[in-house]
Amino acid sequence: MRIDDWISSAEDRLAKAGVLEPRLDAQLLAAAVTTQSRSWVLAHPEAEIPDTVEALLARREQREPLALILGYREFYGRRFFVEPGTLVPRQETETIVDVALEGMGGKVLDIGTGTGCLALTIKLERPNWMVAACDVSPVAVRLARKNADALGALVHVTRSNLYEAFGDVKFGLIVSNPPYIAEGASLPPEVADFEPALALYAGHDGLDVYRRLALESMGHLMPWGRLVLEVGDGMSDDVIALFEAQGWANTDVRNDLSGVPRAVVFQPKP
Repeated sequence: MRIDDWISSAEDRLAKAGVLEPRLDAQLLAAAVTTQSRSWVLAHPEAEIPDTVEALLARREQREPLALILGYREFYGRRFFVEPGTLVPRQETETIVDVALEGMGGKVLDIGTGTGCLALTIKLERPNWMVAACDVSPVAVRLARKNADALGALVHVTRSNLYEAFGDVKFGLIVSNPPYIAEGASLPPEVADFEPALALYAGHDGLDVYRRLALESMGHLMPWGRLVLEVGDGMSDDVIALFEAQGWANTDVRNDLSGVPRAVVFQPKP
């Protein structure tokens, strides 16, 4: 079958399955199975597409995330391997990197690193900074190390439940995209059925990990240091109130490209 004919058919099937961007996903599946770029696919509509693409399309029809089917996701202009058992990097999380890079870093820690997208990107953008990353999931630790090797990022990745592996070490910058979904919340199948609960859910109100961070982070941050956290849609006010109650000063709130408050920045009060 010609690529353009297959894309039209696949678009219809994906749309019926409830996929949000069916044509784009069809094009990317065609690119993957032909081992070409999306631009090549668009420029060669007459080329034949291998029959093996049907297996990939069937997976996407079942709402398996495209990134898991392809095995990678682009983040901050770089390709990160993704696997079941880790959170798929999102574009909105790039806001955390933007904010992190604006100030002093020195010694940096990424908590709940997942694929390693935050820690590795910060290290590659600021090679002189010392960057460490941790995650409670052994799957995430292994994958973050794999991505570090692939990208040539010298980041120390260790298994740790928040700060337990770091003793008395203090950092100039701590970043985190913690779990922040309330238990029982309605999520798209791509998330609810395929991404790990450990990286998603945080108690009845989604604030459980923020509570721990507010209590435990002060002892691991330099007096001049910054704590930069991702927050879920509509959660910034609650997170700020929680941290301020524990003696933190909120110094910045940054919107993502959709205009949603996504990054909150805290420092110890003088």
